[in-house]
Amino acid sequence: MIDVDDRSEPNYLALDLGSNSFHLLLATFREGKMVRLDRRKETVRLASGLEADGGLSSQAQERALKALHGFSPMVVDLPPARVRAVGTNTLRAAKNSFEFLRRAEQALGHRIDIISGIEEARLIYLGVSRDLAPGEGQRLVVDIGGGSTEVVLGDTVPRRLESLYMGCVSYSLRFFADGKLRKSAYRRAVRAARRELLSLAGQLGNDSWQEVVGSSGTIRAIGSILAVRGQPTITLRGIQEIRDVLLAFDDIAGIDLPGLSEERSSVIAGGLAILEALFRELGLEQMQVSDYAIREGIVHDLAGRFHQRDKRQETLEGMMKSYHVDVNQAQRVGKAAVGLWQQIAGPADGADCEMLRWAADLHEIGLAISHAGYQRHGAYILQHADLPGFSRQEQQLLAFLVLNHRRKLKPVSAAYGFEPDWEKVLCLRLACIFTRSRHDKLPDALRLVRLGDKRFSLSVEDGWLEQHSLVEDDLQSEARQWKRLDWVLELEMGASAGD
Repeated sequence: MIDVDDRSEPNYLALDLGSNSFHLLLATFREGKMVRLDRRKETVRLASGLEADGGLSSQAQERALKALHGFSPMVVDLPPARVRAVGTNTLRAAKNSFEFLRRAEQALGHRIDIISGIEEARLIYLGVSRDLAPGEGQRLVVDIGGGSTEVVLGDTVPRRLESLYMGCVSYSLRFFADGKLRKSAYRRAVRAARRELLSLAGQLGNDSWQEVVGSSGTIRAIGSILAVRGQPTITLRGIQEIRDVLLAFDDIAGIDLPGLSEERSSVIAGGLAILEALFRELGLEQMQVSDYAIREGIVHDLAGRFHQRDKRQETLEGMMKSYHVDVNQAQRVGKAAVGLWQQIAGPADGADCEMLRWAADLHEIGLAISHAGYQRHGAYILQHADLPGFSRQEQQLLAFLVLNHRRKLKPVSAAYGFEPDWEKVLCLRLACIFTRSRHDKLPDALRLVRLGDKRFSLSVEDGWLEQHSLVEDDLQSEARQWKRLDWVLELEMGASAGD
């Protein structure tokens, strides 16, 4: 629960750009509880637009852009910091997502974060857990999306997060591509899903949770069908009853099940097969259905960032502890880097300063592996680790900054949502040079001035470098490094502290 007073909080907007549907949620908090103000849904079927070469078809792109145009008026009315749009499985997988997402951001009027399957699972659990009364023991949360299935075991917080590459759209296309409902195809779909779950089932054990909760489209649809039949929860017997009725139809176009919407009928066969596999492989007895899902989790996560509960900061602190980071040195470097950045960027954007501090916090994590080339080890960890709270774009920028905080400058390719930010690299590298002795004392007059595009001047108070000759050598070497990128770093070594 967000700890706020009894006045209404500002509004927050979450956008879940899923593989089957796009969902928008506008919400606020009153007396610490989330209140949903508006909800929108557009069935886009992104996963069905993945072509053989891994690209997203033009038809799927146009459906998505139309939906985003419709959402845009609500998005642009709010401060950007109170809006978050996340792309999940299909946007993670599509090979041409770079080009599409540029158009998508223009249509929406806001940045779109691509998140990992593990981050998706975390946000789902965060949302679903707010729909349930606090209880003792552990709960299992399951979400069958269009392209992936998330399984989370947790209590007050998630303890184990898994994302499996199977969803209602992808399985419906894989096993029922011709639109025919055959028992043999359904059995193959269940077996394929059970194979995906084999190792997970062995690791979880079916006696490690006290309740099972399902969320999102497929599970809610199956719950609605069973509710019409007088069954308040989902059971294996109920799934079998739906399966038998479903497979009595000749083809998908002819499905007519009380409680099932027309838009859901085209993907229900694949989703039902996955749910049956989950019940059989994990030994589930019954599942209750939550009305909350990832979008509610996004809203709570956004609100937490305004109430000193930013998951990203918690993740950073955990990594610093795990990799035995020298916290005092990280703070020294961060303070110096932000100070230099503010000199060349003017009234610095909070997100820019935050990114520099995070990079400073983590710039030495590679030392836990090896001192030689530790910047490469640190960058690899940041690029490939599951970092709860972070988008893929944020991870890529962190990895880039850490990779380039010392030694040779290494250009990297731009990617969606990420442009190499060499000015931040310059500030971080200079901060590392001036704090290398691991003492708090910096020159009183340390100035970084922008002279033009790719051209900067660094001045240090008169006499300081005479007492720190090793720093002067490092600065001369630094100027040569930037020259290789056609940048100019002019060094003025005689600045007066009073200037």
